[in-house]
Amino acid sequence: MGDQRISNLAGPIVTHGRLLFRGGLIERLRHVLWAGLISLAMYAVFLFQPIDQFLWLVQSRAADRSPTGDVVFVASDEALNDPDVPEKRYEVAAALDELDRRGVGKVFLDVSFAESGDSNADKRLARAIADLGPRITLVNRIVEGTGVDEFLRTTSPAIGGTAPHVVSDQTDRNWLGFAWELHYAYEVNGKQVRSFGAAIAGVEAKPKATFSVDYGFALDRIPVLPLATLSKSSSEGATIPVEITGKTIVVGHTGRVPGSQQAMPRKIDAAASYVDIYAGESLKAGYTGNLRGPMVLSLFASLLLIALLVCRPRKHRWIAYSGIALLAPVLLFASAKIGVRVELSYALGFLVVYAAFRSRMRWKRRVEMVNPDTGLPKLRALEARLVRDSIGNGHIVIAKIQNYERVLKTLRADDKGSYVLKLVDRLRAADPNLAVYSEGHSLGWHVASDETDAVVEHLEGLRAIFAAPVQVGGFSVDVGITFGVASIEGDPPARLAAAVAAAEETSEAHNPIAIAETGSETDLLWDISLRARIDEAMEAGEIYCVYQPKIDLASKSMVGVEALVRWHDPARGFISPLHFIQQCEKAGRMEHLTRYVLQSACSAGQLLHFRGRTISMSVNISATLLGDMRVVGLVRNVLQATRFDPQYLTLEITETARISDHNVASSILQELRSIGVRIAMDDFGVGAASYEAFYELPFDEIKIDRLFITNIAKDPKARAIVSSIAAMGREARITVVAEGLENPQDIALLEHVGCQQVQGFAFSRPLSLSNLLEYQDFTSDRAIANMV
Repeated sequence: MGDQRISNLAGPIVTHGRLLFRGGLIERLRHVLWAGLISLAMYAVFLFQPIDQFLWLVQSRAADRSPTGDVVFVASDEALNDPDVPEKRYEVAAALDELDRRGVGKVFLDVSFAESGDSNADKRLARAIADLGPRITLVNRIVEGTGVDEFLRTTSPAIGGTAPHVVSDQTDRNWLGFAWELHYAYEVNGKQVRSFGAAIAGVEAKPKATFSVDYGFALDRIPVLPLATLSKSSSEGATIPVEITGKTIVVGHTGRVPGSQQAMPRKIDAAASYVDIYAGESLKAGYTGNLRGPMVLSLFASLLLIALLVCRPRKHRWIAYSGIALLAPVLLFASAKIGVRVELSYALGFLVVYAAFRSRMRWKRRVEMVNPDTGLPKLRALEARLVRDSIGNGHIVIAKIQNYERVLKTLRADDKGSYVLKLVDRLRAADPNLAVYSEGHSLGWHVASDETDAVVEHLEGLRAIFAAPVQVGGFSVDVGITFGVASIEGDPPARLAAAVAAAEETSEAHNPIAIAETGSETDLLWDISLRARIDEAMEAGEIYCVYQPKIDLASKSMVGVEALVRWHDPARGFISPLHFIQQCEKAGRMEHLTRYVLQSACSAGQLLHFRGRTISMSVNISATLLGDMRVVGLVRNVLQATRFDPQYLTLEITETARISDHNVASSILQELRSIGVRIAMDDFGVGAASYEAFYELPFDEIKIDRLFITNIAKDPKARAIVSSIAAMGREARITVVAEGLENPQDIALLEHVGCQQVQGFAFSRPLSLSNLLEYQDFTSDRAIANMV
């Protein structure tokens, strides 16, 4: 009971596991892994950096936010520091004095002054700088020189005096010339000097640390005041258009002054001072966040993995794919609004690479899933469709074209596809739109009906249609077709395989339509491992023999027994002999099982003889073993090992219709008879080859099939068949045994028609060896039945 509960629990778990980690999912997960590794490799070599910078330009446009207004740019369209034009220094000095008079907060002089030929002009500027005291800061710029050299532009100490300095590094740019990331401080002559942008924001220097510059502030909203306006107002007392009291002032050149241009997202020829103004605004607002490529890549990879694990139907996966793809622009614009820069290119590259892998696989699968001869999709396309559309009801039908390979040998290459297509046309007689799949000698399709009987009835009608030959290449070709049917029960790939297996076991004469077995996942898995379990069961004694007595009707005494094999599994209980014997035949283990049963039976027979019960022992031998002389050696070796007298051993040949070569079988049986054993034909009267086998093979005994014995009293035809077989046996001088006798009242009838021996439940069920040793002979007025 506990084992059954475990089986009931294990079934859904195994099924769910197989559905979760089916081949398609593993393939997609593998593509995710490869796409991630390729994207990380691209990140390592900065391959997608230009794409990121383009996306940052988009972010800058999308943000469109206003600056704080605390920073005012006092700009000049003319060069203020030309030594040959010293009079400009008077203008700068006047502007600085006016700034001082109006009570500005801080002043950054972003113009480097060298000494000129006019000492008075230099002194005047120096005095204006000195008057501002600690409120003024001089800006030094690191610029590119000739070749790879860099040099520092700085104001002469004679002019700058003791005013503090900050640094703006114009070489701290990317390969497109944009300053997306700046340092808090730079090293100048072995000393750490605060950067211009950090100084504007009032942030202390952080050695080697960097921050992102946010260009989302609207350029036209940064207050700008012409320097000429400011210098004139100092002498004329005029008002100025911009409020500067308490503000931070940056004095510099506009982009019109040669050497002062700097590329920015919002302006290609902007003034160099704007980069540092934006840097200061970014630090003031706190918009310096940066989502790095690996982090964004991990986010998208995780979302894709979750989508693959959760979304099983293809439609749901495509919805998830669309959502993940739409997340990219949403993330781009949302991060722009909150001032976070996103390195999105590697995540986009990851999605593109994954899509390329999937597209390539779909293209490859489309090519692989089409039969080149017919143009029809293959059976694997049917499997993919069942999984993709989550089809969980109906039936899968596989039609097996009989003698397909032989027909193909006789047809021209151009006619092979035509032959199959003509068969498909007949399959579509009832439904012209039926989707048929072709692979080798199999044709498959899905039937929506859940009624197995209705499907079988339809297939019977199709078989009638195929009775007429088809015309191919000017020839008339007979068609033989059989069907395997499997109901869909939650796992379409497994049921498709079951339908194919059922079709392979069909035959036109005996089993034209085969229904695949149904069962739980654990039952199917147990059956798959059944063949390996057989060897273990024999070693453990779980497979054993029971013995059914054979009674002589004249003396009413037991003259022999038939050894019957049984299997009792500790977990599954009794296993049907028909089931595991078929598995042995498929696995090529029939010889091993026969040796095991023969040795057990002969050992039991030897023990019976030792106890004084000199009776014969009958053992079933599969007809499939009568194609190889090794079975003779097998019997001889067992007899020698058990020392059982061969004249008391009877080998019952089962399923004689399966003997492929009667001449070979006859030679093997003659060799067995030469050892001294007797040969019996089992189940005589059923099967197409019974009389032929009886005539051509050397039998000493025939056993009339239970079909006729069971009906002997109530069916005159059955009684006539038994009577004729008994008469035939007498004429051929061989023993006739009636098997399957269940009604003791039928004994008199069997005696009357001339049967010599009988076995069945009317006398005894199969007995264990210990019970057989205690078994008593029958008398005419007493019958012991059902002794177990």
